[in-house]
Amino acid sequence: MMAFLHRLMGITVPALIPVVLGILSLYLGLKAYRRKTGAYVRGAFTSCQSRDCNDVFVSEVILENLKDRAVTIFGIYLRLCYNYYVEIEDLEDKPLLLRPFETYRKAFGPVEFYGINNNKIDLNNLLSNQRIKKSLFLSTSDGKYKVRSRIRFWSPLYDHFTNYLTAVIRPVRSMYKEQSLGGNMKFVVDFVKEDGSVETVPIHPTDYELRRFSDFTFTRESLANKESLEQFLHKQKEEGKLACKDVVVYDLQSWRTRAHEFYKGKIIQAKPYGLFHYYVVGRLYSIYVNWRTRRSNLRRAKQRTESSAVPATGELNSKVGLIEAQGDVKRIPNSRDESER
Repeated sequence: MMAFLHRLMGITVPALIPVVLGILSLYLGLKAYRRKTGAYVRGAFTSCQSRDCNDVFVSEVILENLKDRAVTIFGIYLRLCYNYYVEIEDLEDKPLLLRPFETYRKAFGPVEFYGINNNKIDLNNLLSNQRIKKSLFLSTSDGKYKVRSRIRFWSPLYDHFTNYLTAVIRPVRSMYKEQSLGGNMKFVVDFVKEDGSVETVPIHPTDYELRRFSDFTFTRESLANKESLEQFLHKQKEEGKLACKDVVVYDLQSWRTRAHEFYKGKIIQAKPYGLFHYYVVGRLYSIYVNWRTRRSNLRRAKQRTESSAVPATGELNSKVGLIEAQGDVKRIPNSRDESER
């Protein structure tokens, strides 16, 4: 053993370089071979319920090919337990060719019912039960394939529920004919040409300072409101300075008032938060808010229980009146007997 160690220590660095390069080449070759052989598809599915039907159904399927080799798919199935195979999509007439490193996504609508042979079958207790094992299976050109790996989705909403300082901010855009207009644009003008084509031009409130058209320039008064802009453009059209069949003006300000009425709160100025403030203070604050919410929910539940146990005032008065009436009924025969006597 000591002799072997002495020999190993006697190996020089130049002698080790070919060995290291050989091992690295072998590793890379095996890795490239594995990418080219077999199949490795990971996927995910989403099941949901809708008011449109009474059955739980698969609403979305995502497949991702992680091999440098195409996969031909003839069918997608969802196995429940070990014996139920629910057909998600039949691709026999038009097979799906999942190319190398390609992702396939398909959305599905609600179902009428599930059928087997000439019978209907209810799968709600299996599809809605989280304890039931569910797996995606593919019918491929190589036979039956089980999707063993799941796609790991992530969203900042997951972080928000553990740390309330996590803010998910979404940009709000004004879109018109697949064109983003921007918050400073005041009008959108459609110029309808003689051949029926439409050219859309957004108008900025300070466009009177620029020369947007070759034969005329906007004035400050023409951009005051929608009516003045329409009159100005029609006048340019009549004078032959604007070659078009018709002009349509849209007021973006009135449209924004209707479309963005949800955002009625005050404008929040974003502030930078450091590592300690976010991970420590934010986490402690989230734990406190969750504790306070649970305590408030328990208090309300206790109040509802107590209020349901105590009869209402009207009900109590009616019961008292009924008891008194029953007492009067009992006393009436006694008074008659005494008078007869």
